[in-house]
Amino acid sequence: MKEAGLLSKVKQYCTGILENSKCSKLPFHNMEHTQEVVANTKKILAKMTVSPLETEMAIIAAWFHDIGFCEAYKGHEEISIKLACEFLEHEHYKTSDIQAITQCIQSTKLPQIPENEIAKVLCDADLFHVSTPNFFYRKQLLRKEWENEFNKFYTDMEWHQLNLEFLQNHQFLTEYGMAVLERGQQLNIRKVENLIKICG
Repeated sequence: MKEAGLLSKVKQYCTGILENSKCSKLPFHNMEHTQEVVANTKKILAKMTVSPLETEMAIIAAWFHDIGFCEAYKGHEEISIKLACEFLEHEHYKTSDIQAITQCIQSTKLPQIPENEIAKVLCDADLFHVSTPNFFYRKQLLRKEWENEFNKFYTDMEWHQLNLEFLQNHQFLTEYGMAVLERGQQLNIRKVENLIKICG
């Protein structure tokens, strides 16, 4: 019950930030994205043999991984880590377990460099959409977000080329990611290649 209680507190705390800060105005990095990452984390964990503590830490990291956008766009991972540390220390969470969680959050920074197994889970959960038909919808949201935040504008061809390069360079890290998600990723690569042919 204690673990469930903590996860409930984490969800409430992170939801409060995501819904009552500039995160609520972001097209991509918002509450919907975080909820998807939490759900994807649970889906990947269900296919693995992990301890209850590892499961808890991965889910906590998923809730916290993007809340740093409430203060800054660039360097948001560091702010997410700071907020996670402050919250977990207040909850008397074990220091070594807090460090494992912060490693997970840090690993979502591109290029992804996970240092432990649960970090690999979060990395794959964060970019899960790369393997789904939802990829194209999510990327349009990201395109709009970059327009708003960085004043970056792309032609359709430029955007398709950028997405193709990203898809071709991305690697899933968990066994589930490599066995299951990579198939959807390859399908999306072919779809983007066809879009480029049409635009060209």
